[in-house]
Parts: sequence; structure tokens; C-alpha cells
Amino acid sequence: MTNEWNFPHNGFGQVRGVSDAGIETFTGTEIQSLAREICQNSLDAAVEGKNATVRVEFEQYRISSSDIPGYEQYASKIKKAYDYWSKKNSEKTIKVLAKALNSIKQQTTIVLRVSDFNTTGLSHPYEDSDEGWNALTKLDGGATKTGDKAGAFGIGKNAPFTNSNYRLVFYRTLNEAQETAAQGMSRFISFPEDLNDSMNTMTTGIGYYGNPQGNLPVNSINELEQLCKRTEIGTDVFVYGFNAGTDWDRNVINEVLENFLMAIHKNLLSVTVANRKIDSSTLSRYLNSYNAKIKNAYWYYQVLTRPETKVFTRDFHGLGTLKLSILVDSSEKLNKKILITRSSGMKLFALGNMSRIISFSGILEMEGKELNEFFREMETPAHDKWLPSRHSTNVSLAKEYNNELRNWIRDCIQTLGEHSSDDEIEVEGLAGVLQRESDKATQSGDDDKESLQDTIGSITIQPRASKNKPKGLFYGSEGNGKSKNTDTEGIVGADGNDPTTRNLGGTRHRSKKDTHKGKATTGGHDTVHKRYGGDINQELKNVRVIKTSRNTYRVSFILPRDICAGHVEIVTVGENGKSNRLAIYSASGLMGCIGVKKSSEGVSFSSMKGNEKVQFEIALLDNRDYAMEVNVYEHN
Repeated sequence: MTNEWNFPHNGFGQVRGVSDAGIETFTGTEIQSLAREICQNSLDAAVEGKNATVRVEFEQYRISSSDIPGYEQYASKIKKAYDYWSKKNSEKTIKVLAKALNSIKQQTTIVLRVSDFNTTGLSHPYEDSDEGWNALTKLDGGATKTGDKAGAFGIGKNAPFTNSNYRLVFYRTLNEAQETAAQGMSRFISFPEDLNDSMNTMTTGIGYYGNPQGNLPVNSINELEQLCKRTEIGTDVFVYGFNAGTDWDRNVINEVLENFLMAIHKNLLSVTVANRKIDSSTLSRYLNSYNAKIKNAYWYYQVLTRPETKVFTRDFHGLGTLKLSILVDSSEKLNKKILITRSSGMKLFALGNMSRIISFSGILEMEGKELNEFFREMETPAHDKWLPSRHSTNVSLAKEYNNELRNWIRDCIQTLGEHSSDDEIEVEGLAGVLQRESDKATQSGDDDKESLQDTIGSITIQPRASKNKPKGLFYGSEGNGKSKNTDTEGIVGADGNDPTTRNLGGTRHRSKKDTHKGKATTGGHDTVHKRYGGDINQELKNVRVIKTSRNTYRVSFILPRDICAGHVEIVTVGENGKSNRLAIYSASGLMGCIGVKKSSEGVSFSSMKGNEKVQFEIALLDNRDYAMEVNVYEHN
């Protein structure tokens, strides 16, 4: 049987124009879309239960145009299309067809081969099935992937055709059933096979090269075998008339890093582009020499590798597990986005608008088939956002879960990134509205004149410091870790600065005996229990007290060193300068501390880390707002 081209008759139905929606979707991002869509499909075709890394190769060849399978026949099809449409009033169509005709007449052409390995290959190549081979070549608008599969051989399969000057792609596979198949396909434009046909019989614009009986594939195509033989299970895509230019390899690498960072880091995927291999061992080298196009991938990689990254996990309504990794660093200008990924490791989209003040980057992994299925129902065709209104079964629940997920992410970020009132806030876009003050003083005689400058730069806004900014002191041990205590006479109720627990004199019960100030003095009639040591009165660093709910607060600070046991006193300070210890209803540790619980003194603990953030949560007995101070005492 001779391989040949066949463009089916359209049955006097719809005529396919050059501005096909599936093609136009990728206009302007042709090579990037090709890299993303093919790697996505390869990950989806990974062999279940096998831990082997999916490998994808991109390789370019320059060949004689006459070595295009079915070259003479296909060139004649383009000529027929040009002859027909050149008589129509469609400038864009004529331009596209003229370019295709001129390109295929050149002596040489470029072919891009994209091959995957450790995949299943394409199933059912010779059967009437809506899966595997037919899903790629014949099924339009069908959904054949479920769960955490990223695509459906839907609109994404058009991406390779946008990278061909004459919209010509060949497919080849060796599948798990040891079947081999190869076929050419053109997603082009309708044209009449015979210009003299009075009926003006038009083709569908879709053409197939192989077995014309049923437009089926064949076992092999010699021209493909000459380029590269396939001996392992997997699939090949050959793009003839490849038009991505000299920087195609750089663009592919950038796209792979931006969209498949997690898959590569987890050793689920490796990609070789023109003999340059990107895998888990070389990933850092490519990212550390990053440019502006992959700056987001660079920061997400920092999230994966830096030790200060914090990880939050949550079971989400029994559907699966949310794993959120967040890096907060006020010294770096992070991208303030959360990368949403599938279990396959592919980027779904970047979630923004979480915080304009906190400098953070993060990654959310959605683990579990049911969890991925639920949120996949909300995806747009471009896989760039969730729209609850797209959910096919329960729009109201989709909206609720979407909001709940976002709020949880926002709370986790806030937990790590509380900011003080004197932080700088950069307002994006304000530089284009307000003018920067001149760095030079105005010259003598011009003080009263208004000055206009033609240079507009970026500015920062620094808010006025709050009078209620949390403060705190650390009362530590003396010498090699032993604190000293003493009972001495004093006057309770008088102003004093000593760190003390004060007991009133006399025998009658006093409910607020521990809330009074006092000072040691000879002849004083009350007992003053003093605590002192060699490193007392050190200010705590980065004290934060954030109200998180009706009567709950998140407290954080940094100690100068590790301490083994002690307590924290939470004090409210009134406008008159007097302070009272607040009654704690409950307390629990969050980070940098062990054994946190409420006590008669406030919050007790068995150990706290020094020189890193300590954080715990307290609940008060009432829901009033207080200006608070935090004092930490080390015990014997």
C-alpha cells in the first residue's frame, strides 16, 4: 500500500478559514506553547506505578524539502489553496498561504523532533476509539483525561501546528501493546481539489498522510525512521517547516523551567534541549543564571531549597492534602505569589493578591486524585485560573472551597510575615503618578518658585510609627545560666523598674496581688520578689502581637539566645503608663518553642530558640483590644 495525502470532503458544510481558533490561541507564544503542551502530555502519559523519570527530548534537523513525507503531493495542496483564496478578498489568508507556498518551495527545511520516553505511548492507533491515537488526531472538543491529568488532547494539540510554516506535523508511537504507528496531519485551510469543479467541492481543511482508507496511520514512515529510529515505548512529534528561529532552544528551556520546575525537582521529568539536559542535578545551574523571563521559577526554587522555608499541610474535606511551602524574606524582593501545581509537578497558575506588604514566595501542591478532580472542574481552557462558575456539578460548593483555600493560604502567609508599623510599603504603579522630590536643594533666589521635573521615578511610602507598637524585654540568667531571686522589703504600688513578682503585705486575700508595681526600699512593708541576672533588660527583637480572631492573638519575637525554661508575661499598658498582666485563657506553640501552655504568670514553656522567630498563640478571657507588651523571663 502506498502512503498518500487525503483531505476529506466537507460535504458542502462548514469551510475552514486560516484564522482557526485553535491555532490563533497560541499566536505570539508559539514555541513556548509547544514546549508546555507536549511536556504536559508526556507527564500525563507516565506509566502508573513506575518510578522512572519521564524523559522528553527536543532536537532540530535541517533536511532537503523533498524529504518531507509526501512532499510533491502536499506542495500541490498548498498551491491549490493559494490559487483559490488569492481570488478572494482576504488579505490575511493570501499572506499566510503565500508564505507557506514560498517556504515549502525552498530547497531545505527545518524539522523539530520532540520525543518522550518512560511513557505509555498512544493506544488504539488502528481502532475506532476516543482514546489514545484518535484523541490526538481526530477527536475535537472531547475530554479523555481525568483526575490530576492536565489536558485532554483538546486545544493544546494545536500548538505544534503553529510552529510550522505550512501547519504540518507527523506523529509516531510505540505503545505498551508493542504496536507501532505513524501518520502525518495538516490542520490547514479548506480548498477545492478541482478549481474547475462547478460544484465548488471543498475539503475540510484537515488532511492526513498514511492509509487513505479511513485516514488511518501506517506501521512506519521511512522519512521519520531516517531522522531517528524509535526502539523504546513512547511518542514522537515531528514539526516540519519549523519556524521558531535561532533562539528556539533558549525559549524552550525558559518555558520548561517556568512550568515544570516542581516536576524536574521531584525527579518526575527531565528535558533535553539540543543536547542540554535539565534534570534534578542540573536544575540549580540553569536557575542561578536566570534572566527576567524565569525570575518566578528562580524564586520558587528558593522556596524548595532554602532551610527557612516553612511547610503547612491540611486535609481538605477528605478530598486530599494541601501542602503549602512559604518563604518569607524581608531582605529580598520576592514575587508575592503562590505557585499552584498538580501532583504531576506541572505549574497550573500563580495565585496573587495575597499580601502587598509581606515579601514572600510560595508553592501549593495539591495531593490526591479527588482533590485534583474537584479543582480541575474550575479550570479555564488555558489552565490559568479557577472559575467556580465553571464547575459542572456544584457551583456553590466550588465557590465556598475556592474561598476557603485562598483564605487558608492568606492566613499561613500572615502567620509567617507579620510586619511592624515602620516597614516600608512599595506601592506598584505609583511611580507613574507622583513625582520624586529633587535630590538637590533649590538654588538661591528660586525658593518661592514651583519646580516641574521631567523625570518620574519610583517612591516608597513609609507609614507613621504607631504609638502602640508592641515592645518587650528579655530577663535572662546571670553567668552560666543560673538566675538569682531574692525577697526584700519594698513598697507595692509605687513606680518601679525592677523585674519582679510583687506580693502585698498582710493576710487578707487580694485577687490582684500580682498586678501591682513596686520597688525595693529599706523599711518597705510589702514583699518584693526580685529577678535579676547578667543579661537582663535586653530588648526583644521583632516583637509582633497580631489579633487573629475575636479574642485570639499571635505573638512572635526573637530572643538573643536559647533558653531552657521560663515564662512569658503579656502586659497591657494604659495611656497613663500603668500596666496590668493579662489573664490568659489558653496558649499553644507554633514555632521555635516547646511545652507552651497557660500559667498563673501568663504563658510557661520548656524551651525557646534564640536568634530565630519564636511564635505562639494565646486566647484571652475577653475580646477587648489592648496595647500589649511582652516580657520573657528565664527560670532556674
